[in-house]
Amino acid sequence: MNPDYPFEFRFLDQTYDDMYQNEARAGDIVTWGMLIAMFITIIGLFAMARYATERRTKEIGVRMVNGAEVMDILVLINKNFLKWVIIACVVALPVGWYIMKGWLESFAYRSNLSWWILVLSAMTSLLIAIATVSWQSYIAARKNPVE
Repeated sequence: MNPDYPFEFRFLDQTYDDMYQNEARAGDIVTWGMLIAMFITIIGLFAMARYATERRTKEIGVRMVNGAEVMDILVLINKNFLKWVIIACVVALPVGWYIMKGWLESFAYRSNLSWWILVLSAMTSLLIAIATVSWQSYIAARKNPVE
């Protein structure tokens, strides 16, 4: 129709890909940010567990001399940390549900947010906390009480 401007064409799938390019980029940024935050959190949790076990070294030694087993020491130290992780999950799950539900409503084709996704994330948090704190607790519980 207009000889000064050449005809440009695009396939429909390319148009849709361009529309969701920002969402894909935001997803990548959130994923990397989450991985960095998780790494920093694990390091912080490990440092707190190390500090707690060093602070309670005498108590652990006395308990070991009086017959406490490794599992008793693990439960003693893990109990305090897991209490705070559970409280954090109880606070974070409703907030996460609300944010995800609002984000999913912005799409033309919506998918339902299942409850098991949030439970899986809470269980993953608990497992990471248990593994991190248990490692440090196990090292403290295996020490010779004389040391």
